[in-house]
This record gives sequence, C-alpha cells and structure tokens, in this order.
Amino acid sequence: MNGGADLLIELGCEELPARLLAEQSRLLAEGLGQGLIDAGLIDNTQGVIALDTPRRLAVRVNEVRARQADRELERKGPAENVAFDSEGKPTRAAEGFARSVGRNVSDLERIENDQGRWLYARVLEPGRSLAEILPDILDKTIRQMAGARSMRWSDREERFLRPVRWLVALHGSDVVDMSMFGLQAGRTTQGHRIHAPGGHELSSADQYETVLEKAFVLADPARRRDRIREQVESLSARAGLAAGLSEELVAENAGLTEWPVAVIGSFDVDFLLVPDEALVSSMQQHQKCFPLRQADGALSNRFVAVANIESGDEAAMIAGFERVIRPRLADARFFWDQDRKTRLDQRRIRLDGVLFQEKLGSVGDKVRRLETLAVNLAEAVGANTDDTRRAAQLCKSDLVTEMVGEFPELQGIMGRHYAVVDGEPPSVARAIESHYRPRHAGDDLPADKPGQALALADRLDTVVGIFAAGKKPSGGKDPFALRRAALGIIRLLEQTECRLKLDEMIELAIGPLADQLEVHDQVVGEVEEFLKDRLRSHAMEQGIDTSTVQAVVAGKAGSVADFIARARAVQAFARDPRAISLINANKRTSNLLRQAGESTITDVRRELLTEDAEKALFNSISSIEDELAQHLERTDYAAALTAMSELKEPVDRFFDDVMVMCEDEALRANRLALLARLRGLIIDIADLARLGL
Repeated sequence: MNGGADLLIELGCEELPARLLAEQSRLLAEGLGQGLIDAGLIDNTQGVIALDTPRRLAVRVNEVRARQADRELERKGPAENVAFDSEGKPTRAAEGFARSVGRNVSDLERIENDQGRWLYARVLEPGRSLAEILPDILDKTIRQMAGARSMRWSDREERFLRPVRWLVALHGSDVVDMSMFGLQAGRTTQGHRIHAPGGHELSSADQYETVLEKAFVLADPARRRDRIREQVESLSARAGLAAGLSEELVAENAGLTEWPVAVIGSFDVDFLLVPDEALVSSMQQHQKCFPLRQADGALSNRFVAVANIESGDEAAMIAGFERVIRPRLADARFFWDQDRKTRLDQRRIRLDGVLFQEKLGSVGDKVRRLETLAVNLAEAVGANTDDTRRAAQLCKSDLVTEMVGEFPELQGIMGRHYAVVDGEPPSVARAIESHYRPRHAGDDLPADKPGQALALADRLDTVVGIFAAGKKPSGGKDPFALRRAALGIIRLLEQTECRLKLDEMIELAIGPLADQLEVHDQVVGEVEEFLKDRLRSHAMEQGIDTSTVQAVVAGKAGSVADFIARARAVQAFARDPRAISLINANKRTSNLLRQAGESTITDVRRELLTEDAEKALFNSISSIEDELAQHLERTDYAAALTAMSELKEPVDRFFDDVMVMCEDEALRANRLALLARLRGLIIDIADLARLGL
C-alpha cells in the first residue's frame, strides 16, 4: 500500500453568504471524504478537516494515498459448451473473452458450479492514481452541493453558490493536475484583501493554515469564533458590561470575516426609551453587533462590532460603526413612536385585509376563531376566561404595526409592549407575547394560564384548519410548519395537565371553522393520528422506550398528560423484578383471551371456582380493585402498578396449578372470565403484553 500525504482542495470564491457558509463547508468535506473512502485512498473520515472563510471553501485530508492498491479481479467467461465447437476449437465467444482479459484461450482456467463448467480468468487491475480519481470525486461533490441558490457565470456550465475565482489542489508538495470551473489547479492561495492582497504560494498541503494566518486569514472557522468570543467578552468586561453572547451571532460574524477584530462603540442614551427587544433586533439583525447590558440586566447604550480589518485608526473605525448603527436605531424609535398613536384594538379591523390562508380567510377571521376556541379551552387549563378572551382579541394586532413589519421576529413581543401602553391588564399583555411560545424546538412554553390557553388555540386552529383545507404535510414538505405546531400542542397539553382528550380538542376547534369550510369526519381522524404521531415521538424523546409507548397506546385512551404519566410509571415498573411475572402473565392472558374470542367472555361465577389457585387469584383481585380505583382516580399510576405487583404470587400459582383451556366448557369460560377481569385491571394503564421483556 502506498504511503500517504495531506491532500488540500481549496475553492476560492467571491463572497459567500455567511449563513450558508458552514453548511456548504460541511457538504464539501463530506462529499470529498466519502469519495476518497469509496476509492480506497483513505480508511475513514477522521482526518477530513473542513476549513472556510467568506472567500473560500477548503478541505484538508490527512494521509491520503497517492494511488489505489492493485486488485485481483475474477472474471467468468462463456460456458465451456459455448466456448468450443464439436471439434474442440475455440468459438468467437471464447476468443472474445480471452482478448478482453489479455490472455490466449489456451491460458484460460475453468470454473465449475451447479450449472456447469465455465471459462475463467484472474486479472490484475492496477490501481488508479489520485490525479485520475480526484477530478471525478470533486465534480460529483460539486454537483451534489448545487441547490436553488447556485449560479452560473461567464460561459461556464458548472454551477456553484458563488463564482469560483481560483483553485488549489495539493497532495503533499505536489500539485494535482486537474481543472474545474475553467481553472487549472495550482498551489497559490489568496490572502486578506487589505492586509495581504494577492497570491501566496503553498509549499505543501500541511502548510495551508500557517501560510494563510501569516496572510491575515484564519481558515479554521472554530478559531475565528473563539477569537470573536474572547474579544467581545474582553471589551465588555473592561467596560463593566456583559455581552450575553449569542452563538448564532458569533457564527454569523465568523462567516463575515477572515481576520475578525472587535471594537466597542456607543449610541445616544435617548434611544434606550425604545423597548430593548427592538434595539437588540436592530443591532443584531441589521448591523451584526453585540448589544451590551449593565450588571442589573438593563440594556446599555454601548455595543461591540466586529470588523474584518486591523485599523491603524481605531477611533475612526468605531466612529464608522456608530455612524451606521444610528439610522437603524432611529428607525426603531420612529416605529415605536408612530405605533403608539394607534391602540391595538383599533388595529384589529386591518387584520381582515391580511390573508391567512385562501380557504381559511384572513388573519381577522383567525382571530375571531381564536376568541371562541381559546375561551372554550380556558377552563381546561385553569385560565381566567375574561383575560383569555381579551388576549385572543388582541393577539395578532401587532402584525400590522410598523415595528413588526420591519422586525417580524418581534411579533407578540411588541404586542405585549403596546398592550401595556394601551393600559391593558398585565395578564393580557403577557399572554399576547407568550402565546407564540414555543417558537422553536426546545423553546420555553408559556408560563401564564391565559397564554397557555391561547397558544393551544392558535396551534389547534392552524393544524385542524390546514388539514381541512387539504394542505396537510406530505413527505418532507410542511409549508405551514404543522409538525412543529403539533409538537407544541403536545408539550402544552403535558405541561398544563389538561384533561381533554385529543379527539375532544379537535371537536372544539372544528366549531369556529364552520364559517370558512366544512370539516369532514376523515379530517378529524387524520388530525388525531397526526397528533398521536407527535405524542409518540415526544414520549420517546423523553427517554421512554418504544415498547412502553406501544403498551400505553394500546391501553385506555386518555389525555396527553395522562398518557405521559402512564408511560413514565410503566417504564419504571418494567424495571422492577416483580413486574416480569405480571408482564408475562399479561402476555399469556392476552393470547388465551384472543384464542377464545372476546365475545365468549362472561362474568366470573364464584361457585365455579374449584381450584385453590383460582380462588386465591379471585380473592386477590377483589381485594385490590377498590385500592386500584382510588390510585387511578388520582392518576397515581406508580402506586397502582405497585399495588398490582402484589398479584405476582397468586398469578404465578394460577398458571402453575390451573388448566385454563380444560374440557369442561363452563369451567373454561369461568377461568377465561377471571383472566379477563385480571387483564381489565392492567389495561386501564397499559397493555403490558406489549412490553419488550
């Protein structure tokens, strides 16, 4: 096997979008790495290193072999009776096969199997060189990376995210002879545009990061992120402030810079009269700056910006950032001042002009549905009805404000601020904001009751309405984010311990939709199953085993909170040594009842209990039924399962001593009835027969 050397591929581009940089870098590294593995030039992807800056995508791979190993191939030719004629002379088929393997017919071997004898040859296939293989690997990878945002330039047929301006391909110290995008691969990379413009020659692939760092380019994105964090934290600490670093903003700044340099600036204190969230959004979204806070958490009038240059005149650079940020903050202040001139309840009429969905009408229609649905749900989650109704009436009014029009991520947040200004009750203002939660996976749920009721109503209306409109998710397509909404519903139902079942909630959501469209029974079933899928997924994400989920699904239907409580109790119960006997008995009982047919099962008749073991089981069941009922009434499933574990001994004895499927029809029916009564106790919690033990 050939020894290896580092391989470097660099695609020098015009500025790449910061938000797409990490994903494109990953795709390039994964494609090249897998291609080299498939070609037998590396053994695994451990040495594949993705590097990038706004002007380049690069991959450095450790210990890449220069050539594939030679391979011995086994080639099977025509059958012997086809390869030779009646006189034993080679036919054209034999001669053609011999030529294809570079042999004379007389040198060919024979192989025999159940179907006969065949001509056969072992052929040594020389391994191909890296230079022969790499262009195809890179070309395939580039094609797989091409997406909707890819572009063409000049007269080139290839597509890429941005035009490619230079190409580096080095294996060790040798240039790999290849071309792409009309560029011949070489060993010259490009330095920082200002500090080290022009070409910088690479002596070998393993010198890539070192050469670039001398040219004021940090090719490792992790190092750029670390540098940004360190500088932002250092500057904010020296100012006696806290940055509260957003990792997303750190990554975006790393995607915008090759040589990040942080500086601290300030803005007029008067801007702090605007709500913090609006100022923070303006600084982060538009200017990519880090807002700073005082020790008490109050927003400061200082910020940290990240430049892509080390300036000899830092004051001038800071002044430039301050000059740019001021108009954006001024916009936020203008929107705040203008929006407060019109109350939220006066904006509601404008929502009728905002389309929600073609068949479901306007956002105004949705708000009217939410008012009805949220009030119907309020009692189930323990929310104040009047607060919930008022929050529902106002919850979407900030969508037509200037501030939310400019900063859509502030919907709900600005609604809370405007509600406070309008003199609405604090509980109403809180619900207007919190009903948007959870905004994303892992986000906090609403902590206030009216917000919980409204959040449930909002998501239920969307899921049921979109299904009814015939736009349910299909495959990977989910344009209305119904899967996320459904998971939000499940999480909210668990947190609020709402007693309503899924089918009952769906029925509540259907009523207000009647004015927009007809909801068929099929839709109800589809939505319920859709929500149950999310429930099962959520339970498994909480660490509940698949078999436990299946066991609880097969049990008595209940609310989402009840389902999760039962699942957790069953999972804990399954680990109890006493549970195994009861679980196995449940499996055996289920099989016997299924064989007998449920329709033949009657009540237990005490006079037909002839064996001591069946009498003991009957008495044990009778003695714990009331206790079980009390535990189930309190939904204390752990206590209920513990009580049932006391049946271990009588159940074991019953199956050891009693012949259930005896010849006497009356005795058989009575014993089956006893088992049905036993199973009835268990099935209220879960079908333990489904547990994978």
